[in-house]
Amino acid sequence: MEKQNKCIKEKADLSVNLDYSIPINTTLYRDYFMDKNIGQFGEYIEPITMGDYTVRLLKNENELKVYQDLRYKYLVLEFDPNKKGDLDTNTDFNLGYDKETSQLCVFYDNPNTNEQELVGGYILMRFKKDQSFCKASLKYDLSKLLKNNKHKILETTRAVTHPNHRNGLTINLLWKGIESYCKKYNLRYIIGTLSFSGTDPHIYSQAASYLFHNYLMPSEFMVTPLDKPKGAAFYHTVIPKDELDTVQALKEIPPLLKGYLMIGSNVGTGFYIDKELNTAETFTILDLENYGKYRLK
Repeated sequence: MEKQNKCIKEKADLSVNLDYSIPINTTLYRDYFMDKNIGQFGEYIEPITMGDYTVRLLKNENELKVYQDLRYKYLVLEFDPNKKGDLDTNTDFNLGYDKETSQLCVFYDNPNTNEQELVGGYILMRFKKDQSFCKASLKYDLSKLLKNNKHKILETTRAVTHPNHRNGLTINLLWKGIESYCKKYNLRYIIGTLSFSGTDPHIYSQAASYLFHNYLMPSEFMVTPLDKPKGAAFYHTVIPKDELDTVQALKEIPPLLKGYLMIGSNVGTGFYIDKELNTAETFTILDLENYGKYRLK
């Protein structure tokens, strides 16, 4: 009997004391000897430009260091401003998988400095040859999903954007870049996780039940969270559909997750409680064959 429980997380109030008026070092070192932007595996997609923003793959170690800095300051510290350490010693953002993946990032042409700044991005991971690493597998049981779809899957890490560039154009460009990447490498499924703020998933019970009733991924692919030393699986008791408070549920669902649902994404069952990042995470999957066909119910 399939588990009738589900949980989801939210990135709710991010009112931490970060001084966004202090610019981080986002000035890029332009490589004039490369006429193509090459990823970690020699991957390439055509850059896409809209206004002052361009999305493309990173092409050198200097850009990667800037992106790591952005991720640490505006992802880790936003969820847990008390986290100690710096970029060079922080294990969560200085892992070896940065060398085994490609990074898709948005760059801003700053008219005041005539320099290009890295302002957001995703890490892209796909299976190729004998590579079997999948970051989500550290937190979720993916056995059903990977059984017949291993080489059709793209994993994206959490999106991160500089607070001065959190707008629809930035996320739109990132998704255009992902779509282009998937078309080039014949990928069908995009997987990842989304974070609700804090490690108490009970406060998202309405959202969890709403997603369970409306957006649960197919049972033959079902993904479930794992119990780990640094995290734990959590399942809500599902509220019956006729007892749901839809207004409250939609308030609890983070805006980014709403956006994913609007383009056809589904979610796995259960939350993964990440004690290190102080978040409750839900697994998401987008079948590109359904891309754009659905809207919020």
